[in-house]
Amino acid sequence: MKQVIIILILGLALSACTKDLPPNPYDNVDNQSKDTVIVEALDSTSIVGLHAFLFSQTCAYSGCHDGTFEPDFRTIESTYNTLVYQPVVKNDPQGSFTYRVLPFNPDKSVLITRLTVDIDGLSGIMPIAIDPFSEYPANKDRYIAFVRQWIEKGAPDMFGKLPTLGNREPEMKGVLAFDNNNQLLERNPGNGSIKVPQGTPSIALWFAVSDDSTAPASLTYNKIKFSLFKDDFATASEENLQISANPVIEDDYFGEPANYYHKIVLPNPDQYGATGTIVYFRIYVKDPQHAVTEIPEDGSFTYIKKYFSFEITP
Repeated sequence: MKQVIIILILGLALSACTKDLPPNPYDNVDNQSKDTVIVEALDSTSIVGLHAFLFSQTCAYSGCHDGTFEPDFRTIESTYNTLVYQPVVKNDPQGSFTYRVLPFNPDKSVLITRLTVDIDGLSGIMPIAIDPFSEYPANKDRYIAFVRQWIEKGAPDMFGKLPTLGNREPEMKGVLAFDNNNQLLERNPGNGSIKVPQGTPSIALWFAVSDDSTAPASLTYNKIKFSLFKDDFATASEENLQISANPVIEDDYFGEPANYYHKIVLPNPDQYGATGTIVYFRIYVKDPQHAVTEIPEDGSFTYIKKYFSFEITP
């Protein structure tokens, strides 16, 4: 995803400096003809698309929503976690709002009001400072409509999962794999499937999982399933995940360092098929407040399901 966001940002910079402007996929909500990471990430009504083209470009200025104060629009993860079901700091005189984003209800989400109204007559309409090359002023109504549509859909996270109020279920942060020589295996472009050369004796899959109230090493259940079908795990058997006392520290899906505690050593990956075979996997963990959490789940975006997979390569 870090690579995808970099590509998107570079694309925006180039579009601002050239006379012959290439089509901006964000201008076309229906531009979803290919099932790829980049196209899906540009869904105008997803948190990924909103972050790439609105929040990170228009709001995350130095001294503003760059981590100086919330909402924090530096990353997709920080954007989501400081918006959805997060308490309001500035309210209108009537105290109409409880949350920055209330899923399914844009009119009760203060984010929409902050983008359209000077909420208290003192704060101004967001965003206050705009880059001179920004296309936001000319397309303001469309951007706000995209935000409304995301909220109306329930404000799903980047994995397509709907939020819950209160204690959150465990969330995925990253997946990586090492071969039998402890060499980190590469992925296909765009955070695609992990590439496992044919004949590799074994691989070690590692998982970084976060939870808002339970340490990753204290999560229970800890299982994994493998399937040749990204949407069918019904008949797949469960295997145990180990929890290491010495986590691997590597970048996560968002490009930030993370602790990888959960792992499984998979002997003879070739057992699943010949070159070109893609093997999908899902993990199952549990915190004290919820039933078992499946990551990814049926409703997750296709690019996340691909991220949770490996491919037998030549």
